[in-house]
Amino acid sequence: MNPIKAFCVVLALGTLAPCGLVQAQDALVGSWVLDPAQNQGPPGMVPTAGTATVTAAGAGRYTSVSEVSIGGATGHSEITYSVDGKDYAVTMTPTQPGAAITQSMERVSDTAWKSNLKLNGQLMATVMTEVSSDGNTLTQMTT
Repeated sequence: MNPIKAFCVVLALGTLAPCGLVQAQDALVGSWVLDPAQNQGPPGMVPTAGTATVTAAGAGRYTSVSEVSIGGATGHSEITYSVDGKDYAVTMTPTQPGAAITQSMERVSDTAWKSNLKLNGQLMATVMTEVSSDGNTLTQMTT
């Protein structure tokens, strides 16, 4: 059996909608900028730069993530989803032929979410995402 590997990505608040609007939607909505000094994980597995933007999309959410790896390779992903535990297709750039990536999202609390990432239907990672009590830091723990 393979040991479970975990790593942590910390994103600091970039720009965020006015507080009243954020509270009406949820703490995750906003633009987040990666703080590479706070990242922990295996070399080459944790991005060195990145941004994540989460917006309300009707009854769901739209998330756009851009990141840079240690080797300087860039990647971008987009997903529109509901926080209902169902799988939604992720669009990746660059694309990988034959790779169907999906993600589900469940609310754990007012400031925490659990998502599962699947590759061709097989679970590849579970991500716990939490926004700090002051609303300024988003932390993700991936196993």
